[in-house]
Amino acid sequence: MTVEAGAVHGADALLYGPAVFRAAALVRDRITVEASGRRHPLSPVSAGFVALRTDPPASGAHRIASTALAAGRPVALVGRAAARTAASLADATGGHWLRPPGPAPGGAREPWRRCHFVVPGTFVAARAAAIRRLHRDRRPRVPPPFQLLTAVGVGPWVRGDGARVRRALARAEAVVATDWTFRNTLPALGLRTTAGRHAVPYDAMNYDATVTGISDTVDRLQDAGVGEVVLLVEGNPDTYDVLEGLSPVRRRLVVVPGVPIGLAAAGELGRSLARDPFDLGYAYLSGLPARHGQTREHLLRELAGYLAAGLPCALVEMTAGDIGLVLRAARDAPEPMTCVLLSDLYSPDARVVTAGAAEAGARTLLEHARGRLTTLLVFKESFRAEPLR
Repeated sequence: MTVEAGAVHGADALLYGPAVFRAAALVRDRITVEASGRRHPLSPVSAGFVALRTDPPASGAHRIASTALAAGRPVALVGRAAARTAASLADATGGHWLRPPGPAPGGAREPWRRCHFVVPGTFVAARAAAIRRLHRDRRPRVPPPFQLLTAVGVGPWVRGDGARVRRALARAEAVVATDWTFRNTLPALGLRTTAGRHAVPYDAMNYDATVTGISDTVDRLQDAGVGEVVLLVEGNPDTYDVLEGLSPVRRRLVVVPGVPIGLAAAGELGRSLARDPFDLGYAYLSGLPARHGQTREHLLRELAGYLAAGLPCALVEMTAGDIGLVLRAARDAPEPMTCVLLSDLYSPDARVVTAGAAEAGARTLLEHARGRLTTLLVFKESFRAEPLR
């Protein structure tokens, strides 16, 4: 497994910038799990996580980190004190401490070196079960030809840093992506390729079907002897199952990290406010708990703990997720909360809807979420100095 780190830009220093995901990609093979007789790497950001800045620390950071780890959620710690904090938390909870490779932090030019992860054992067990589920119906294959698969995170930031993506596309014999990516993202980014295009239907109501479609497509290309394939993934390739569904047989995987679309949008929104809600910490979660082996009650308790501590939350997969449950947690928070629903981001149909957590706001959000690719942001109302547009 190889990671292309790419150039470092000022945005990397942001907690929701690329640094967290570059660091995660560099440690994604430190923990492996077995499925169908093969070892699969496990990314610490593969199914939701909490990110916290250590200097200055987020308010109540230790309590938030303890809440997350107890809930089976990995914690990403960013800053000069990240190593010390991660070591302490891992020792106290029995979690895995994943640290970036190489020498001690190299300063502002390499912010990903100051990102450490603590991964609880319950998360590893849950992801192992999810990976086995993704691979349980895979049929044995005749040993295929060798394939180089480059998984690239694509999104709006590529406008300023598209060299890695363009190099990968120029080398590719085939490009695999969802029909959404081919239809919306590539034209918006001005990216072109002469390689054969293989579009996989994006099923927003059945995420496993999309993951299986991608796996089957790259397997067919491998069996046909297509040796160099680029897989374009919206946001970050390591986040939410896409890479976990791939077979490692006779395949070298190169990961070009990106930023999840929901967090990219949260960052844009945060920078437009008087104070950025996501600058010191956030929880990045799925609003569809059953898909990840959680109960509604588990997610409600976890959300309630974060919101009570003032931690902003970004919830994805809300197209089929439980908006009502998220709003319930927001209504029960000790301080008033603002909810921002982001639909069909970075497409011609993009929509931003802001509402409170009260019943009237719930109806508004539910009406605008139907049939759309939806992310829901929840943060303290006090961050809003003026109405959002």
